Amino acid sequence: MNRLSVNEAMDQACAAVGIRPPRSYRDGQWTTTDTLAGKAGKGDGRVIVVDDERVTAWNWQTGDKETVWLSSRERTAEDRKATAARISATDEKRRRGAERAAEIASALLSAAHQSTHPYLAAKGFRDEQTMVVAAADVRELAGHVNGYGEFVPADYLVAGERAILIPARRSGKVTSAQLVWENGTKKFLFGGEVGGASHRIASGVYTWLCEGYATGLSIRAALKGLRLRATVLCCFSASNIVAVAQHIQGRAFVAADNDKRLEQFAGLGTGEHYARLTSLPYAMPAAVGDDFNDMHQRDGIFAVQRVLTAVMARRP
Repeated sequence: MNRLSVNEAMDQACAAVGIRPPRSYRDGQWTTTDTLAGKAGKGDGRVIVVDDERVTAWNWQTGDKETVWLSSRERTAEDRKATAARISATDEKRRRGAERAAEIASALLSAAHQSTHPYLAAKGFRDEQTMVVAAADVRELAGHVNGYGEFVPADYLVAGERAILIPARRSGKVTSAQLVWENGTKKFLFGGEVGGASHRIASGVYTWLCEGYATGLSIRAALKGLRLRATVLCCFSASNIVAVAQHIQGRAFVAADNDKRLEQFAGLGTGEHYARLTSLPYAMPAAVGDDFNDMHQRDGIFAVQRVLTAVMARRP
């Protein structure tokens, strides 16, 4: 029977969520690694190997998780029972962590206030009012340890004095939150459930789905300039756009990032790969490496409008 090595399974799982495979690991324990986002992703990856049976990779920045199983010998009933018990215990631990992260996200929302923020000023939205939380409140409410590690690591609490707080909601309930600091560092509350969750920044008769908050603001600005009312949902990651899209009713579109081409996606970028999986019409900036906020800042809002209207003009 074909069997993947642990390293092969780890490479597959890590590639699927955009993190670097760790150099070493301990069976049954989460190992910290980096994402592929450069300095902003330092320490934001987690990998666990369980009994040489499965490898799970977790991108803390995006909330993406991937499990790869190793094909193995025929297992006995006792083997299967023991594995099921371990999986059940892990799932219960994750469930408790998710509940606690949701509680902390709600507490941070209560502590936050409406304000402008330097990050949005750098993205072209100097006067945008958004939910902002002070670093002291983040440290008090979220800077402690759960079963996996700190909800908010100490090494980036020094990233600034205040962060944009972007709640992730699923079926109307807050499940986690993303913090964006003055220097652009982005982190989720560790353990929070992001899959299928989104943040709405505008409402209307049809829907645009995108990844990041600044991208969503550029989409909103472009549509507002065209006097078009649309719901704009920030989904936090390309893969999560697929999960959110499954619950959208009515006409919808995807504003994909133009990411670098990857072999595991048959030569497509991550944004385009997942946009295609939604089966929805999608728009994408022409330049590799751009999202629509990049395009907005460099080429102007009219350039964004031309790309969006070209997609909306297609017959559904």
